[in-house]
Amino acid sequence: MKKEQEYHNSINTLAKLIKARDNPKWLGAVTGEVIKAPPQLEVKLQNGIVIKNHKIMISIEKIIGYQRTYSLEGNITEYAFDNTTNSEPVPQHPSHPIKKLAGKGSYKAEGTIKWTDTLKVGDTVLMLPTNKEEYFYLIDRVVRL
Repeated sequence: MKKEQEYHNSINTLAKLIKARDNPKWLGAVTGEVIKAPPQLEVKLQNGIVIKNHKIMISIEKIIGYQRTYSLEGNITEYAFDNTTNSEPVPQHPSHPIKKLAGKGSYKAEGTIKWTDTLKVGDTVLMLPTNKEEYFYLIDRVVRL
């Protein structure tokens, strides 16, 4: 009986070791609905679970008021400008007020872009959990076509 008990204990131990190696099933990417807008962001997943803001990692660009600087350079392939106000005559050409402009050229610009919108209640978002589902990455707002 002792050998039989040792055999069962060994099988039990082996089963526990194999079970411990089981990888948990990964949830994968899921969609959810914004039920509270940032900064108190909450997202309700398809399965009904609500993820609160302290468990959500979100791209800074999703936050209203976020600012970035930019620099642009390129070619203007076409532009047209209709003057809708009365023009003052140019001193050297008093009879030639500008009425219309058109042409091509190049441009350079620098400045700041300020985000003026954010996620809204009712938006559908793509969420990606970490392996242990400790946090969820909010990837972006998504739509169905």
